[in-house]
Amino acid sequence: VTPLRLSGRALIVGTLIEVVGEVDAATVAQLRAYIEREHPDAGLPLVLDLSGVSFMDSSGLHVLVQQHQRQEEHGAGLYLAAPHARVRRILELTGVDQVLHTHATLDQALLAADLIDPMPRSAA
Repeated sequence: VTPLRLSGRALIVGTLIEVVGEVDAATVAQLRAYIEREHPDAGLPLVLDLSGVSFMDSSGLHVLVQQHQRQEEHGAGLYLAAPHARVRRILELTGVDQVLHTHATLDQALLAADLIDPMPRSAA
């Protein structure tokens, strides 16, 4: 079992959490607790960088759907960034990709969450 590593970064109007490892029955409580601690305001957008997640089972999917519902109830969104091909396939097979905001890159997810400026400023 690959241990789960989590790191968060509070942004001006939201939170970015990087998830690395396997999200399964053995690690899902750790993920849930980390999200609750690092992103207490569900009224702000949450981006989960899944590029480092090598495996996710149904318990991991359940946490994503629960967090999506929590965010939506508070008028904000959950944005998944760069899921690994295996994780993306699970999202597609279960239809969860049709419900959750899933993006191919971290920048796309941050842009969709309105957490980065779509027009980079040129150096003057």
